[in-house]
Amino acid sequence: MAQGAAPLDQQAWREASLRVLATLVLLALVYVLPMWTPLQRLEYDLISSLTAPVRPDARVVVVGLDEPSLAALNLAPPVPRRLHAQLVDALTAAGSAALGIDMLFASSQSAADDAALARALQGRMPVVLARADVAVPSSQVGHYRQEVPSVFPQALQGSVAMAVDDDGVLRRAPMADDALWRVLAQAAGRGVPPPPPGALLRYYAPEVPLPYVHYTQALDPVGTLPPGALQGRVLLLGQHTPVAGVDQFATPLRALGSGTQSGVFMHATALINGLTGDWVVPAHPVAPPLQAAAAVGVVAVATRRWRGGRAVVLSLALAVLALLGGLLAFLVGVWWSTLPTLVGLALHLNVGAASGYLRERRRREQLRSDFARYVPPAVVDALTAAHAPPPALQGERRVLTLLFSDLAGFTAASERLPPDAVAHALNAYFSRMTHTVHQHGGTLDKFIGDAVMAFWNAPLPEPAHATRALACAQAMQADMQALRAQWQGTAFEHVQLRIGLHTGEAAVGHLGSHERFTYTAVGDAVNTAARLEGANKAFGTGVLLSEATRAALPPDAPERAHLLWLDTVVLAGRSTGLSVYTPCDDAALVTTSLALHQHLLAGDWRLALVRCADWQAHARLLAPQWEAHADQLYARVQALAEAAAQAPAAAVQFSARALDKS
Repeated sequence: MAQGAAPLDQQAWREASLRVLATLVLLALVYVLPMWTPLQRLEYDLISSLTAPVRPDARVVVVGLDEPSLAALNLAPPVPRRLHAQLVDALTAAGSAALGIDMLFASSQSAADDAALARALQGRMPVVLARADVAVPSSQVGHYRQEVPSVFPQALQGSVAMAVDDDGVLRRAPMADDALWRVLAQAAGRGVPPPPPGALLRYYAPEVPLPYVHYTQALDPVGTLPPGALQGRVLLLGQHTPVAGVDQFATPLRALGSGTQSGVFMHATALINGLTGDWVVPAHPVAPPLQAAAAVGVVAVATRRWRGGRAVVLSLALAVLALLGGLLAFLVGVWWSTLPTLVGLALHLNVGAASGYLRERRRREQLRSDFARYVPPAVVDALTAAHAPPPALQGERRVLTLLFSDLAGFTAASERLPPDAVAHALNAYFSRMTHTVHQHGGTLDKFIGDAVMAFWNAPLPEPAHATRALACAQAMQADMQALRAQWQGTAFEHVQLRIGLHTGEAAVGHLGSHERFTYTAVGDAVNTAARLEGANKAFGTGVLLSEATRAALPPDAPERAHLLWLDTVVLAGRSTGLSVYTPCDDAALVTTSLALHQHLLAGDWRLALVRCADWQAHARLLAPQWEAHADQLYARVQALAEAAAQAPAAAVQFSARALDKS
């Protein structure tokens, strides 16, 4: 058992290793597909939306130049810079820490407006102006960008450039040293460490908005805002007109329908991230693929002998763990993509299912190749069905009903004919017998000269194996009559078919050498069936079956009513006797024979003699073929009756008739 288990275990490990290798190769191919980056971005957007936390209080306020403010001022952009100067002065008076203006002052207005704003920029509250560069079309230089100069070069300036991904979504944090949020934080006296490499913006729950004041409120904070509302706050002024679509950015929160945000809010988000150290840092690029490989390896080891249901449950469990781990990592500030793990597990399931399908297909084809010669197509189809248990090809013990048939007189007749005529006759005979065996669900074992061996109840279980074997034997005799009609006028016209049937335990399976093997049955039951075929000669019968085969028939089977008991015989090579029967349509004779058998078993010689006499009388009138057999039985029983009368105390038993091999 251990020797057989070791190769199976090695094969299971080999299949698991191949599944892992195929999965990782496919995963590597998926990595280079164009769809991979959009899928990872979608994952990031979904996790950003699902885990968006409440904004920490970093004392940052957005001042929006919005539609209500423009309507209240009865103005349209650009707003006169004298109003900006008034706003700077008002915020300074309100005690604000610093102001960042997300507006480009690239061209002059009136001298009075520019002078008013210039004076305000020199006040005690630090003010940082926006600086940007724009793409300049050029046929000589690709991707040429030029900085837009400000009309207030003496003021602090910070870059408002945003690294938008090619799908139009802003995910990456502004990393430049002169980014507006960094210059503003430093101007406000809040030193911030540089963001980690590859830092991504942490977006906050949209249902809890950033502190926001309208432009008109900021112009008069004393009259419109609570006392101290802007005290010590870092302010960001920018245009906030979503209806016009100016300076709008798509964010990862769009995955759950939050839409776009104005650029000033993007800078405010970066500022809050920087002031609180609340960045999202991507994990090492090798880490997620390694996790995927580990997850696939765990499933492969646990399901090295592939079980689809178990693999699905385990894969789902690992996928859930990976998702939970990814969510927790994101909450603590690490972007750990679980997509490689999810895709790897899905690929492994598909590879496993495909390999299972191919393995099952090979199994079916192997079974079809192994058994197509022995059993009918319907049995082959049942063997190859996915729900059918595989037969024990290496051998198993099973109760079979075995059939041996032989052509009496064929050898002598074939000696007078040329070989091609003999081959033609044998082909016709074997074709008919094979068809009949298969028609009755039997397994054709082999041809031995002009003999045929078949059995029932293997490779597939057949509860009615004895019934089907007996029906096959009778059908073979009917086929033989048709063959003799075809052979009229030839040396084979008087050939007789003799059949032996026996039921017993035998070893059945693929037996033989490495070079040649066959699906066959061996054992004492096989030998007994072969001896019964030869015993037909002693009784002049065409079909002879054992008591074991009769007992295997259902008790209420109509076939039992047509089995004539002939005798108890000792076959060549055996030491014990067995009762033998033959099909017979003479119901009265069958009844007489069975009654005689019961009297003989009971040792009632008087009644046994009466039944023998009944058999003799019936044979003389209606069944002359049984007359000699009846006389023989009468003589044996009469001798037993006389022996019992002479020695009443002696145990007299009906003795089995010994038959030679022929």
